This record gives sequence, structure tokens and C-alpha cells, in this order.
Amino acid sequence: MPSAKVLVIDDDELLREFACEALSGQGYVVEKAEDGRAGLKKAASFEPDLVICDLMMPGLHGFEVCQRLRDKGSADLRILVTSSKSFEADICEAKKAGADAFMVKPYTIAGLQAQVADLIGRPAPSGKAKGESDEKDTMTVRTGGGACIPAHADPKKTAVTVRFWGTRGSSPAPGPNTVRYGGNTACVEIRVGDLLFIIDCGTGIRELGLALMKEYGDKPIEGHILIGHTHWDHIQGFPFFTPLYIKRNKFNVYSVRGSSKSLERVFRGQMAADYFPVPLNNLAADIHFVELEGAVQIGPATVTYHYLNHPGVAIGFKISAFGKTVAYVSDHESFSRLNGESAINKRQDEDVVDFSRDSDILIMEAQYTEDEYKYKKGWGHSTFDDAVARSLSAKAKHLVLFHHDPTHTDEMMDEFLDYCRERIRKAGSGLLCSAARERVSISL
Repeated sequence: MPSAKVLVIDDDELLREFACEALSGQGYVVEKAEDGRAGLKKAASFEPDLVICDLMMPGLHGFEVCQRLRDKGSADLRILVTSSKSFEADICEAKKAGADAFMVKPYTIAGLQAQVADLIGRPAPSGKAKGESDEKDTMTVRTGGGACIPAHADPKKTAVTVRFWGTRGSSPAPGPNTVRYGGNTACVEIRVGDLLFIIDCGTGIRELGLALMKEYGDKPIEGHILIGHTHWDHIQGFPFFTPLYIKRNKFNVYSVRGSSKSLERVFRGQMAADYFPVPLNNLAADIHFVELEGAVQIGPATVTYHYLNHPGVAIGFKISAFGKTVAYVSDHESFSRLNGESAINKRQDEDVVDFSRDSDILIMEAQYTEDEYKYKKGWGHSTFDDAVARSLSAKAKHLVLFHHDPTHTDEMMDEFLDYCRERIRKAGSGLLCSAARERVSISL
């Protein structure tokens, strides 16, 4: 009987080689690929019996690779997803996308060999992904690395300004106890010269929309909206963003594809008739959903992204222009704190630090105290200590604490800010540290 063929798709070279050696020694015929797109191409020619696929890969993430492999209807194909993302939500989504099994990294040689042998010996799967059916995409654009998006920008204007419109995480927290730091969920406006960027569409985007309408008057508004992930607190304000209802305006909405459906379908779903009176297709503005597969150039700004450790597909952004950089790392839990100390977890934690290295402004989620984290480990968030440590390691110039917990009052936030500044002082660093407040701006 011919040996079973195994394809290993992983952007981590050390783990890719580790898996290949472990399985080659068992007599399997093994091929490898360094990312999702290369993996799909290799699968078409190699015709493996089993695919081992990572989740957080550049270009195409593992959820989409699983879906595409299943959509090809390979009835005998088994899929094993491996990832440091150990959240139950990700395990469920991976299986929904077509995976037969899920292994949390780091794994042992014996563990991998046993799991592969078990999958190879199982009856053939159905060969189809379990994703939901939905309306056909009509506004979606796919953008590979190095793509260039035309944008109208005055070359004489080179200032970079950050303004906060929503600073909370998880849930809005309006009321007398949050008036200084704000109660709206995540929304950050960034002006690169006169080019408008918006990061996340929490409830804060409603007031941003009203401010833009007043600023622009009868002139068209062109904006670029970056979505870190599509949990409620990051998209719930989108239907209340007034400029979307004006025909002369144009917006591109950027993120990576979701774990089980397109970016457009997620937004269409939240505006379905059961939840909202106006369907997505009835918005008057010219709207395009841009699914990123790499860095993109938007006018004078280069926008890059990096995967974060949060349930579902979540990314951080970096906007670089005119020699200035703003990094946005929200909703991220340390791999080492979640899964324990190991070489791969340490490496992935260092990658997040490297992504924001030398940034002029680093907007960093810091939702919990150390005591709160004891009870909320596995929720996909950072502590104040985490945010300070990452920012110091990244040699950022200005740390802005963000994504405040809805239970944290203004007085508590004052104390947390003092705590972070004292840790920075004791570290002997000149890092500036502030906490995001609604309507407050920072200029570079």
C-alpha cells in the first residue's frame, strides 16, 4: 500500500521543519508550504491525503485555507489545524471551516504522529465546508500585498493626528462615572495630512460621523476604515455613521476575511432586518469592503497588519507616513501567559512587539489589572503590566492605554495611569504614557 501523503502549511519555518521531520520518519511522503496561498497551490499538484495547516498566516489565514480545500470537494482529504490560538471559539470555527481535528502548539513529536495516524485511519470526511450560505458579495475587493489604493491627498499637508472617539472595550459604559475617559466603544480617527483613516467602528463612530458632516459641509467625504476584528464592540456603531447615508461620500472598509464568511457578509448580517431597519445595500455612499492579503499603500500612507491572539480573526494595524508611525494593537492576550512558556509562544509574543517597534504612537489595549486577569484569563485581553512591558520592549515613544474595561471608572483610570507611569519611571525609560480619552487629539 502506498504511503500516505501529508502537506504541512505553516509560516513558522522551525515548526514546519519540525513537523516534516517527525512525519517523514514515520514513512509518510511529506511536502511543505510557507503560507496559505502557496499551500493551496501545492495541494492542487501534490494531492495530499492529509493537510496540516496553521491559522495565523500572511495572505490567507488557515480558516480560509480549510474552506477552500473543502470547497474543492476532496472527499478523502483530512485536515489538521495547528495553532497557538487555543480559544474554544477558534477550535469551533476551524472545525466549521472544514478541519477534522485541532492541535494546540507547541505539540510533541509523539502527539503529532499519533494525531496524524488517527486521522489517516478514519473514514473519509464529507469533503464540504460547514460554513453558512449567504447572499452573494457585491461590494468586496481582494487586495494582495503591495497593492496601491488611489486616494486624494494634499502633498503639502504632512501632519499626522490621532483623535479618540471611542475608548471602551466589550460594552459601552455611559454615565457619570466615565465622563472624562468616555463610555463609547472603540473608534480612533487618524489624519495623515488631510487623508482620513478610521480604526474600528464602535459606538464612538456615531459622533465622529456628526463631526465630519459639520466639518465637510456639502463637500464629499472620502475615508478609509480599518477593522481590527468584527466583535460587537468594534462594529456596532457602523449603521449609525451618518456619512454612509450620503451619496457623494466614499468609504473603503479594510480587514482580513472572517473565519467563516466574508467581511462584507459580517456587516450585512448585523444590518439584516431582524436587527436593523436599513439593509447594507441601501446605504447611499460608495462603499467597498477590501479584504487584505498583505500591506497596502493608501495615498502617502503604508498600512500593514499583524495577527493578534484573540478569539476569532483579529489583527492590529500600523500606519506609516511622512516618517511617522502609529500602531494600533487592540484585543490581544499574551501567547505565553495564555498557553505557558515555550519557544514558539515566546517567538510569537516577540513578533507582536516587533510589529510595533519604534512607533511614535502605540495605541495598546490594556483592559485588566493583574488581579482581574486571574479571573479573565482566556478572554483575549491584556493587562496594564502587559501593555507597559510590550511598549518598553518595542521602544515606542508614546504609549496610549486603550480599550478600557466598562467597569473601570474615571477615578480608577486615573490610578491605573499613575501605576503605569510609575512602572515606566522605575524602568528608567523616557516613554510617554497616557490613557485614551474621547475627543482628545495627539499630533505628530
